[in-house]
Amino acid sequence: MSDRRLRFLSDGGALGALMRDHDWCATPLGAPEEWPEALKTVVSIMLGSRQPMFVAWGADRLMLYNDGYAVLCGARHPAALGRPFRELWFDIMDDVGPILERAFAGEATHMDDIALLMTRHGYPEETHFSFSYTPVRDEEGRVAGMFCACAEITGRIMAERRQAFGLALDQALRDVGDPQAMAETAVRLLGQHLRAGRCGYAEATEGGMEVVAEWGDGSLPLLAPGTLLAGDPGLAVPLPGPGRSCGLLHLHQATPRRWLPAEETLLREIAERIAASLARARAEAALRDSEARWRGLFAAMHEGFALCEMVRDAEGHDIDLRYIEVNDAWERLTGISREAAEGQLVTRLIPGIEPYWIETYGRVVRTGEPAHVEYRVATLGAWFEVFAYRTEPGRFAALFLNVTQRKASEERQALLAREVDHRAKNALAVVMAALRLTRAETLPAYRAAVEGRVAALARAQTLLATESWSGAELRRLLEGELRPFVAEGQHLRLEGPAVHLQGRAVQPVAMAIHELATNATKHGALSVAGGSVSLRWSVDAPGTTLHLHWQEAGGPPAVAPGRQDAGAPGRQDAGAPGRQGFGSRVLEATMRGQLGGSIAVDWLPGGLACTMTLPLAGPVAEEPSIPE
Repeated sequence: MSDRRLRFLSDGGALGALMRDHDWCATPLGAPEEWPEALKTVVSIMLGSRQPMFVAWGADRLMLYNDGYAVLCGARHPAALGRPFRELWFDIMDDVGPILERAFAGEATHMDDIALLMTRHGYPEETHFSFSYTPVRDEEGRVAGMFCACAEITGRIMAERRQAFGLALDQALRDVGDPQAMAETAVRLLGQHLRAGRCGYAEATEGGMEVVAEWGDGSLPLLAPGTLLAGDPGLAVPLPGPGRSCGLLHLHQATPRRWLPAEETLLREIAERIAASLARARAEAALRDSEARWRGLFAAMHEGFALCEMVRDAEGHDIDLRYIEVNDAWERLTGISREAAEGQLVTRLIPGIEPYWIETYGRVVRTGEPAHVEYRVATLGAWFEVFAYRTEPGRFAALFLNVTQRKASEERQALLAREVDHRAKNALAVVMAALRLTRAETLPAYRAAVEGRVAALARAQTLLATESWSGAELRRLLEGELRPFVAEGQHLRLEGPAVHLQGRAVQPVAMAIHELATNATKHGALSVAGGSVSLRWSVDAPGTTLHLHWQEAGGPPAVAPGRQDAGAPGRQDAGAPGRQGFGSRVLEATMRGQLGGSIAVDWLPGGLACTMTLPLAGPVAEEPSIPE
């Protein structure tokens, strides 16, 4: 627009165009360029919003609104533009008129739900809105208009009502076992809820639709059960289902009545519920006929048993299944009560159930070929082994067991097998390194050194096996490794809290302690009578790091090797001066390389001291990398 004063009308879609073309000079508002700034502002906000909004301005409460609000006006749009509020909404003035006047008196109003009986499309209909009325003041501070932002919530309210009625109907029918009584209860509750003159249920027979049950308010004659339904069925909805479940739910009125879309939707939803309930009642009645013969077996079965029927769409595709009856074992194995299951669709009973189950059972019913499957129901967090077979057209029986524990056991066995394989390879790697790198002056000494290291590995493996390869207690590991080295008259002291080592840390720690003990036996405190070894440990405050301190006493003074080696005691192995032996390499490989920890050695006159630090959790290298 060239006139800057009209830019507030430059947007707004279809209503913006209508407002620009409207002859406002013929109304009390006058030319838009002369409108008050307050009015221009709220109109600009309104036209720029997708939420339904309107403005009522001036003494006549003239209506201005946007595209969203035009939908709410129904057939009253576009004539509503520029008309007084009372002329547009004459049929609801008793409800909203006082609220509008309070707004013009300066009082704002907000309501989450107001129910209004409106005629927007040529017939009266119940509607629901959430809205706020906000006074709009002019430049002098006087209330000149009212601004409303609103939303129609009729659909949500009607859906909540349908859901509430459906649940109440389910509850009422659940307590009725006789199919005839169930049909009578259903049509009575539905007819009363919709305030119908007559509500009935008929089933398909060779001669036509035969009345099963009817209810009426007295304004229309009722048809007796067994009568063929003839003439105008009124508002009618077919009931889905095979066999006798195929029927017709119908409503009649003594005077002309327009059935609203919400009422038709409710009728269709309730038709499905009634069909499911009748199917359940008839299935139960059929099963009761043979109960004397089968009930004992059915109740005593260890396996879960369910009798079901497939649910198909109009094209004959399997889309769901309905539980007709289940036994006590089914309830125990699934954790779902029989009352909740019987008559219910599986997609409602177990939301998110895998399509695999409907596809498998549908194939059994279509082909007649039994199925034996194992599959997981993720929603229930359980594995089931199922035998399914067709019992009659459209139906099948499923016999099943909950095999979740067996599956978990199989998974644990597979994990254990992988762990054993890993440990075996790890142990072989250490043995091969011991054979290759151990140094000794004589063959017996070489054999004793190698056998000692292999024995340490064996003890660690045995300890892991007794704990199902889950790890080991530190104190038990240390005692098993050190006791064989302590002779009579020598002393061993172990001191520290209870610590559980993870499985992959057991073998490296055992090897490190073995090398320290071997070194002490050859050159340190355990090489003389009266010598002692003290091993203390602690865990840091977060519980993530283990500190081990080895201290020898009562033996010969500790002498560092010819070449200072901060990675291991200088007295390990009888190699050449300054040369790292196998024991030193094991300490390096296990504490630092494999466990990601650290090691510090002190050669003290009173005996060797060694401090080791390692993480209690986290990754452990697959195999020790022992340098040549």
